Amino acid sequence: MMKKLILSSIFCIVAFGLCAQDDADWEALKKKFPDDAAIYLNRTYAINLYFEKDSLRMYTETSSDMLSLKEQTDLFSDRRVYGSHFLEVTDLKAKTWVWEKNKYKAIPVTSFKKNSDQDRGIFYDDSYYYTFDYPAAAIRNRTTLQYREIMKDIRFMHGFTFTSYLPQVRTTFIIKAPKEVDLFFQVLNDSTGQVKFSKTEKGKNVQYEWTAENTPALKAEDNSPPVSYYTPHIVCYIKSYTYNSTKREVLNDISSLSKWYFGHVSNVNANPSEQLQAQVEQLKAKSKTEEELVKNIFYWVQDNVKYIAFEQGMRGFIPNSGSYTCDKRYGDCKDMANLIVDMSKMAGLPVYHTWIGTRDIPYKYSQFPTPIVDNHMIATYISPDGKYTFLDATSNYTPMGYPSSMIQGKEAFIVKSEKDYLIRNVPEIETNRSLMVDSVSIRLDNKEVVGTGTVVLNGYTKIYGGYELDRAHEKDIKESVTRITNKGNNKYLVGKYQLANQLLRDQPTLIQYDFKISNYYQQVGNEIYFNLHLNKEYFNSNINKSTRKTPRENTYKYLKRDVVELEIPAGYEVEYIPENANVKGKYLSLSASYKVKDNKIHFVKEIGVNYLLLQTNQFDTWNDEVKKISEVYKQSIIFKKK
Repeated sequence: MMKKLILSSIFCIVAFGLCAQDDADWEALKKKFPDDAAIYLNRTYAINLYFEKDSLRMYTETSSDMLSLKEQTDLFSDRRVYGSHFLEVTDLKAKTWVWEKNKYKAIPVTSFKKNSDQDRGIFYDDSYYYTFDYPAAAIRNRTTLQYREIMKDIRFMHGFTFTSYLPQVRTTFIIKAPKEVDLFFQVLNDSTGQVKFSKTEKGKNVQYEWTAENTPALKAEDNSPPVSYYTPHIVCYIKSYTYNSTKREVLNDISSLSKWYFGHVSNVNANPSEQLQAQVEQLKAKSKTEEELVKNIFYWVQDNVKYIAFEQGMRGFIPNSGSYTCDKRYGDCKDMANLIVDMSKMAGLPVYHTWIGTRDIPYKYSQFPTPIVDNHMIATYISPDGKYTFLDATSNYTPMGYPSSMIQGKEAFIVKSEKDYLIRNVPEIETNRSLMVDSVSIRLDNKEVVGTGTVVLNGYTKIYGGYELDRAHEKDIKESVTRITNKGNNKYLVGKYQLANQLLRDQPTLIQYDFKISNYYQQVGNEIYFNLHLNKEYFNSNINKSTRKTPRENTYKYLKRDVVELEIPAGYEVEYIPENANVKGKYLSLSASYKVKDNKIHFVKEIGVNYLLLQTNQFDTWNDEVKKISEVYKQSIIFKKK
């Protein structure tokens, strides 16, 4: 009965205003959702396609009805609705429905404030948002919201996610379109068939409708990828439409996307400036090979152009000319990529504009030839022997030969001309190409571990170390050194340190440092117990399968080698040394070896982390590997007094 009443009351909201709700149903809702502050009784998103003269137009309609279950009014009283140059918000209406005397009374929101959406001065952005406050957003009251969005370009049609941060009784996605429109749509991540589909024809139009009922709330979990990786949602776009017997392609295939994208860049570099030409000639003069010239251009853009993101109408898609970006010395990803392409073309190099999605987006061009696949632009160099090198100048410390970590494994859409394009996979960089080596010499001194060390950072460990170590204040640099070299326990302290090569992309970063650790080892009677695993990465880091529902993401694969030289304490001898260990796992690997020589114990440990995205069906394997390496970590050396 409760479900029936809820659904019928949703209809009442739309048609007549809110109906009454008896106490039994209210108590049932509170009991069904004891941990949630509110629920959506209904959430609907509708796309409307229609002909205007000879063009296909689009607008969307959003509506929601939320019921507060707890007195957490501050969470739901203030709201935002976003728009931009391409998405104009109109017909914004909001109300609070106050429960009084066994019925609901409407209190409309009367003030909507329009704000620009600039992010702390980093972005220049033409997007905006309306802010408003719901009056009397209290327990048992409801808040409703309705608005329309006018989409300026039908290529930007996007789908819908059926989950939310709140539980939902009913969620609906609708597309209304003329019969002459050829649509593509696909529901993803719905293995249980929760999303139901129906299609209805009425006159010259077709209505496509997808619904889901009783969807649970999304729960935030550490290191989860975006929700599009694992929650039910729909991808849709317009392939083509027919008007007056003439078929017009929109995003029929990858060729349609290539033609549209090439139009954004085909004429932007028509008149190169003397300054840019002089800079290219200077780089050519100091380059001995083609590959060296590409590298010098890439590094020059990294060093001389500051990344600032822009969203201003079509400026969100069309880059400034290379000459403009060179002159201003700032730009967004497409400006920096276009500058690399422009300088390379002037030098006669085969470097091309490349659209790509970061790992925030799970889609491929080979699946969906639409703008939903990408959010980034880079440049690609194709060498005479057919090798592809992906150049992302927004990643300041990335050397040539490494893609930025956020595009590993993604499809790159390389557009040479309107009809000449390529799709190539960006490689995932192997663990041994992101190697960190931490070599230390230690001794025991009055219940402290005292030592000196050298860290060598390569690959992504160097790149991300560069972001950390490039600080203006000495205190911040020391904190970064402490984090990078951290070992033992929370009483680890770094003394003097020295950095080298952190700004040289093609050489490993070096950190030399002194340190001490208090209260690390145990002394019991005549014996000292010392664990040479000064770092125990992923010790007992099992994933709780009963609570974790989402995949786990890793920034990059890496290999870490710890080399320890420990002086045998004066007056002691070695009583026990653990056996060497070698755990070879799919996602985690660990090796450890011990050797006694010249009154010292020489210890080498390597741990490899070999995944970018760990799916839920891979958790068992992960936990098994964690168990094995955790057992290795428990092994200690025993010294006995002579």
